[in-house]
Amino acid sequence: MKKFFKYIAFVVFSQGLNIFAFGQDLHFAQFFNSPLTTNPANTGFIPDGDYRLGINYRNQWSSIMTLPYKTMSAFGDVQLMKDRFENGWVGLGGVILKDVAGSGSLSSTKIYGSVAYHQMLGYASLLSLGFNVGYANKQINTANLKFPDQFDGQFFDNKLPTAVVLDRNNISYLDMQVGMNYAYFPNDNVYFNGGFSAHHVNKPHESFFTSSDLSDRVPVRYIGFLNGSFKVNDQWIVNPNIYYTTQAKVQEVVAGATAHYNLSGDGSYQLIGGL
Repeated sequence: MKKFFKYIAFVVFSQGLNIFAFGQDLHFAQFFNSPLTTNPANTGFIPDGDYRLGINYRNQWSSIMTLPYKTMSAFGDVQLMKDRFENGWVGLGGVILKDVAGSGSLSSTKIYGSVAYHQMLGYASLLSLGFNVGYANKQINTANLKFPDQFDGQFFDNKLPTAVVLDRNNISYLDMQVGMNYAYFPNDNVYFNGGFSAHHVNKPHESFFTSSDLSDRVPVRYIGFLNGSFKVNDQWIVNPNIYYTTQAKVQEVVAGATAHYNLSGDGSYQLIGGL
C-alpha cells in the first residue's frame, strides 16, 4: 500500500530572535517550516512522505504599531517520477506569499512555481538541485501617508498638498531563485542536511518611480543553512539548526533546536518543543 504523509505546519509567532538583523527580505525566522521559500531545492525533499502542505502566519509589532506588519504564506509540494529514475525523483510544488506593512498598506504578493531533482549518491547521501520562477506584485496606498511638506508646525496633515508624487502605485515583475541541497544519513540515528540558495538572481526592477539607472534592482539574496537530527535513544530525537542570509551587506543569523519526545512505541505520536 502506498504510503501517504500529510505535513501541515501552522507557524504563529510575533517576533523572531535574530542575532544580527539590520533589514530583511520577505522570509520567516522558522525557516525549516517554510522550506520552499528557503531553498527551491527543498521542493519534493520529504523524507517522511510523498507530499506535504503548509501554512505560515506572522504578526509583527502589534504592541507598538496601529497597523502591524502581517505576513502569510501557503505552500505544497509532491514527489513525482520515482519509477522513472534510478534512485532519483522529481519534486514539484508552489508557494503563495502575502505581506501587508505600515500605514500605506504596502502590500506584497508573490506566487512561485518550483521544481527540483533529487538523486541518491550511493546508500547514504542525496544531492538535490532546484529552481523556481514566480510573479511578484507590490502596491501602496499613499492616501494615509504623511510627507515632510505636510507638516504645519505642530502636526502632519495629509490633507495638505504635497510635492511627493509616485509615478505609479502598482508594480509587477518576474522573480527567479536557484538552490542546491546535500543530505547525509550514514545510519538510522544520524542525519545531516545543508543547503545553499540564491534569490532574485535575475535582479528584477522594483520601484514606484520611473528610473533609468540600476538603483531600483532587487539585489541577490544568499541563504545557507544546516540541519541535523540525532536519535539519542528510543524516546528522544534532537534537531539543531542554523540559518544565515545576506543581501546588500545586510546579514541575519538564526540558530535553534527542537526536541522530539516519543509518546508511543512506534513514534506516531510525539511531543515537540523548541527554542
